[in-house]
Parts: sequence; C-alpha cells; structure tokens
Amino acid sequence: MRRESYLSQPSAVEVYPVFSGTDVIMRKNIELVDKEDIQDGKKNKYKVWECEEVQFHYQGEVTQEEIESDFDYWYAKAEEVPDPSSVEDLSLEDARKAKYQEIASACEQTIYSGVDVSTSSGVEHFSLTEKDQLNLFGKKMQLLAGEEKLEYHEDGHPCKYFSAEDMQNIVNKAMFYVSYYTTYCNALNMWIKSVTKPGDLDQIKWGAKVPEEFQNEVLKDYMKAIASGGIA
Repeated sequence: MRRESYLSQPSAVEVYPVFSGTDVIMRKNIELVDKEDIQDGKKNKYKVWECEEVQFHYQGEVTQEEIESDFDYWYAKAEEVPDPSSVEDLSLEDARKAKYQEIASACEQTIYSGVDVSTSSGVEHFSLTEKDQLNLFGKKMQLLAGEEKLEYHEDGHPCKYFSAEDMQNIVNKAMFYVSYYTTYCNALNMWIKSVTKPGDLDQIKWGAKVPEEFQNEVLKDYMKAIASGGIA
C-alpha cells in the first residue's frame, strides 16, 4: 500500500484486461485535501485528491464489478501478497476450494486426535486415526459375538484387557465422536457452497457455530444429545 495524490478524483477500482491476466488498481480513503507550496517566494494553495493505493497483476480474469462487490477482501489480499506482479487464486472458486481443504484438514486432525473415555480404570484417551477406527470396528464385532474380555490399549500405554462394558463404552464414545465431527464438517461444507463472495468465506472456520439454515437434521440430533448431557 502506498499514498498517492491526484489532481482529479480517482476511481476506487480500475481493471485493465491484458494478455496474461488483469492489471488492477484499488484505492481507499479517497479524500480531497488542501495543499500549499511556495513558488518564486509566493505561497500557492491548491487541492488534490489523496488516497491509499495498491496495484497488482492478477493471473486470471476478474471484472470491476466482482472486485467492487467484495472490495475489502480483494484489497486485503493485495496487501498480503509478497509479489504484486503475480497474484493468483483469489477468485470465488479458488477461495472456496481452499476453504474446503482447510475445513477437511481441521476435521481430520480433530478426529485423529481422539477422545477421552471414562472407564473402570479412570479417564483414558484413545486416538481415532483410520487404523484405530478399523480396530474399534473389530472390537464391536467381538462384542456382538459375546466376548467378555477384550484386548486394547490407551494411547502411549501397553495393551491390556477391557471388560465388555468398558469396551462398549469406548466404541460408543468413539463412534459418536467420529460421526458428530463428520456431520459437522458436512454442514460447514454446505455453508461454504452457499457463499457468493470470497470475502464471506472468512467467517467460516472450524469450531464456528453453523447457521440454522445449514444445520441438517442429523447435526441437530447430535447437538441435542450433547446439550442433554448424552454421549459427547
């Protein structure tokens, strides 16, 4: 960002389509200010238009209307880029794709980090990577087969036997945890899909409350179970 002066009022946004993309000039805080200088010993008063300005080359097609409709987003991104001569991935679809990836990564990390479960030995922590989930599915099959003593291990601890009651509690808690966050992730993705301006994606973050219109019936049931003190 730099401070610029003009003799006539400049536009807030200018776009110039070129062969390799689009050259863009953006200005904010445009104001008419009084100036004064001295020429031949005489004071000369005049007015100029001053503003804060960014210029960048966008490697793609973008219209003046698109930028004006989401001015703060484009201006902030232009200030952040290390090389204004080569700016890319700022369109709605680019931003949407990046947000999908961000949410998917956060969901995976949350699930894989695991869950605390109260057992007869105390509170124990169990990771829930894909391999762990498969192992617990196997334990579920053992429980259905009537096993009363099942081998498993808490994170960072040696393998030991769990009673059927403890193992059932571990399986139930783990399945609820995975299903809840998978459903929550799906609701966030529906929210992302509805966005019409890239700047509006900034409010969508992992852990954010999902607006009512994007809360599917499954998520609502999970939220009710958590609120009532059920499995969480």
